[in-house]
Amino acid sequence: MQFVSRLYFGFLGTLILCVSMISQSFAVPLGNALDKGQAKNDLGMHRPWNEAPPVYYDLNPHMTEGFNEPHPLPAYINRETYNQLLNIEPVNQVQSRIFNQKLFEALQRIGVLGFENKTFAPFEDKSAGEVVSQQAYQELKVNKNYSNIVSPQLMEDARLKIVKSPGKTSAPKQDNFNNSQLRKELIATDAVDAVMVGAVTKYSDRYRDRRGNIQKSVASGLEFTAFLVDPRTQEVIWGARFVGSQKPGLQNLSSNKGRWLSKEGFSRVAMKYVLKEFRNRD
Repeated sequence: MQFVSRLYFGFLGTLILCVSMISQSFAVPLGNALDKGQAKNDLGMHRPWNEAPPVYYDLNPHMTEGFNEPHPLPAYINRETYNQLLNIEPVNQVQSRIFNQKLFEALQRIGVLGFENKTFAPFEDKSAGEVVSQQAYQELKVNKNYSNIVSPQLMEDARLKIVKSPGKTSAPKQDNFNNSQLRKELIATDAVDAVMVGAVTKYSDRYRDRRGNIQKSVASGLEFTAFLVDPRTQEVIWGARFVGSQKPGLQNLSSNKGRWLSKEGFSRVAMKYVLKEFRNRD
């Protein structure tokens, strides 16, 4: 009887020891994993806790796909001025700056030129420049701080002239120069105090999936600039750049009656953010 008892307890002790050893061999050292910022999944693979979340291109169709994509730089604006916007921290997807506060506050009459369309294949939209410039006109028109806002269709007195560029003729080619080293300027006019110009490079509700196929996106992507130029001196008074798409979330969707906006609808909302300084002049 004593022999059977010893045999039983010996077998039980061996079993407990084996189970303990097996458990230790498969256990995940939680403390070390947290210290190193990683843990093992069911397959024993380490996954960092701080890995980047996946990019949902159907919600971000504006995302840059290459390094050589065109910038929304109008022909009348030099690259140095545009670069100053790039260095500004975006607020509501807008980078904005008043370059001459005194002139900006004195503005009463603004003419809006049709924005340049720089959208490109496979997401080209031939209506982009016209639609976005019309949104700028409509937004300024309802602002009672201005005595006269001239639409793109009526800006017939704002003509272009070609002048020789100052500086060395051997200067490198830039975005606002052509091979003959000429630049575009706005002819001085008494009809307006400033002319709004701009360019659009993204105006799309399509995206390219991981297989390279073009798909319809949930959100609309938009990238454009707008600048106010004094037609007498060619001085840039104000400028802004918008890059983004409609953001998901209850706040954004509830403000739009729970729906995703079309390209045109989203450009209207974006322009309100871009022209925020105009609404708060007082």
